[in-house]
Amino acid sequence: MYRFHVPAMTCDGCAHAITRAIQRQDPQASISALPSSHRVDIQTGLDKGQLVHILEEAGYGDGLEEIPHG
Repeated sequence: MYRFHVPAMTCDGCAHAITRAIQRQDPQASISALPSSHRVDIQTGLDKGQLVHILEEAGYGDGLEEIPHG
């Protein structure tokens, strides 16, 4: 699982756009996007580099960073 802090995600519309962008590349991906905390949790077969690229291409790259989780 990957967890990202996405400062540019500010509303439910943003959360849906992120979900759609990732699921276009991995239809089986499970995404939990929480605009109030700017956090996106992603369960996917894609790697971190692919996810970062997808998020940047979707317009959510500013301030994007992975959050370590345990």
